Amino acid sequence: MTELTGHPVYRLLETKYDECQLDIVVLQPDGPYEGEVTHRRAVVEAFALLNRRARIANNFTACGFQVWVEPEKMEARPITWEELTWLPPNFPRTCKEKKRQVRELRQQGKQYCERWDVLSLGYAFLAPPYGLDAWGEDFDKLCQVLFPNRESLEILSWNDTWSNYFDDGNEWWGTACWSVYDRAAGVFVVIGASLTD
Repeated sequence: MTELTGHPVYRLLETKYDECQLDIVVLQPDGPYEGEVTHRRAVVEAFALLNRRARIANNFTACGFQVWVEPEKMEARPITWEELTWLPPNFPRTCKEKKRQVRELRQQGKQYCERWDVLSLGYAFLAPPYGLDAWGEDFDKLCQVLFPNRESLEILSWNDTWSNYFDDGNEWWGTACWSVYDRAAGVFVVIGASLTD
């Protein structure tokens, strides 16, 4: 597999969301697509590539952290676009919209509260442990750049028992790993999330 280092998501993350702590790798398969087998290869390759980065989730490689993988422990299940991108009902699209919601609730004697029921990509991007200055519209932008062909996506969600990458997230915040294959573009997006305070 070949990492597509020129993919627009890398520039977007570097310039607009440089505090995003998701690990995103975009790959092009070197051979034919073979379903889950190719997804697994993409995830293993993506995690190996993380070791070349300065930061992996909460950890810095300069401090000696390296990701290891035990592929025989990997298990996946297919999920839908809606499951991947789930956001709480009425999640604010902008900062202005959130301020309006907070103001309206205060007038009713209530408090604003976001309830996250699942660790979706929406949660992983918008609600990391120390926050990210991003809103629903930012999440939409990220998804547009990562997944321009939504109707041609095959999405797998992976368990978290096959790599030390997930140790931090298992302490508190949560873990996730998704592999998304875009049949139209012939491209994989692998996303890892594992954070703690």
